[in-house]
Amino acid sequence: MKKLFIAAIGLVVLTAALYGFSSFKGETTNTSSESLKWGTDLNSALQESRNTDKNVFIDFYADWCPYCKELDEKTFKDTRVQDKLSQNYVAVKINTDDNPELASKYKVYSLPTLVILNSDGQEVKRYNGYISADDLLSML
Repeated sequence: MKKLFIAAIGLVVLTAALYGFSSFKGETTNTSSESLKWGTDLNSALQESRNTDKNVFIDFYADWCPYCKELDEKTFKDTRVQDKLSQNYVAVKINTDDNPELASKYKVYSLPTLVILNSDGQEVKRYNGYISADDLLSML
C-alpha cells in the first residue's frame, strides 16, 4: 500500500512538472515589449522584409536552452535593443525543436544563434551564444 501511495505521489509530481514545462513553451516567443513584435514564420518575415526593405533578424532558440531564456530576459528586454530591432528589422523567433529543417538549412549547431538575412534570404551576419544588449547593439 505504501509503494502504491509513493507511486501515485510521483505521478502527480511528474504530471505537474510536465504541465509546467509545456505551458512555458509559448512564453518564449513573446517578450514584454510593446514596440517589438516577434513573428514565428520565416516565410512571412521574408515577405515583410521585401515589402518594407528591412533585413530579417532571426533568433533560433529552444525552450530548454538557459542562454536563450537569458537572452529573452535581459538582452531583448532592453528598450534600446527593442527600438533598434523594431525600426530596422523584421524580427522572428524560430524554435529549433519545432523547426529542425530550418535549423539545418541555416546551420544552427548551438543555441542561441542569431542570424540576419537580407530580403532574398541570404545570410548577412551571425552570432552564436548569449550576447549582451550593448554587444548586440554594436552588431546591429
